[in-house]
Amino acid sequence: MAQTVRAAAGKPWTGYAGAGFGVFPKYTGGKGAETVPVPLLLLEYKETFYVDFVRAGVRLWSSDDKKLALGLAAEPRFGYRAGDGALLVGMSRRRHSLEAGPNLEWETKFVSISVGLFSDVTGASKGSSLRALAYKQLIDNAQWDVGVYAGLEREDRKVTNYYFGVQTAEAIVNRPAYQPGAASHGTLGIAGAWKFSPRYVLLFGIQNTRLGGAAAGSPIVETRNAPLGYVGLGWQL
Repeated sequence: MAQTVRAAAGKPWTGYAGAGFGVFPKYTGGKGAETVPVPLLLLEYKETFYVDFVRAGVRLWSSDDKKLALGLAAEPRFGYRAGDGALLVGMSRRRHSLEAGPNLEWETKFVSISVGLFSDVTGASKGSSLRALAYKQLIDNAQWDVGVYAGLEREDRKVTNYYFGVQTAEAIVNRPAYQPGAASHGTLGIAGAWKFSPRYVLLFGIQNTRLGGAAAGSPIVETRNAPLGYVGLGWQL
């Protein structure tokens, strides 16, 4: 998810904090979904530390006008177990991982851009990915805070092979061995807040990631689309 959080004069914390429910694929590429309780954090501390749903980061340098910033960010990548889908039966577990690395933010006149070069710091895939995202604020008034975003991720061969590959020992008649190369995925989404009272808000968001190239061709992929969404209650900081 992506949502711009703007600082307010005299307030160290800005943004939204709450909890709700998220609907996620049981695994990326699978048709099954699950609903789980999730914290909903879209906030900043003194324009330096921030949390944007699943991403957290710190800005180590910013321009005087705060339009350009360099820092570090981290974001999880979710794995799966053999029980998460019919095509995974007999597969070894793929672990969740945490990817982190340098991140550039640039607020232009039209969109806010973020570009990060992340590496797996947990040793699951031992790979890396380039993640770029553009966010456009549509509404920002006393009642609504809504924006749309588009993202592109380029994951290297190690990441794609770990999460979408099929090892020789895992191969069966309808699931042949598969060793993919690097892959690119595109994401479109919308995130927002309905400020139905001076303090409390309804937080919501939905996005879809479309698997590309080598990942989409994996024998464990049931669908190229990986939609997810969330809704919950929170308060405005």
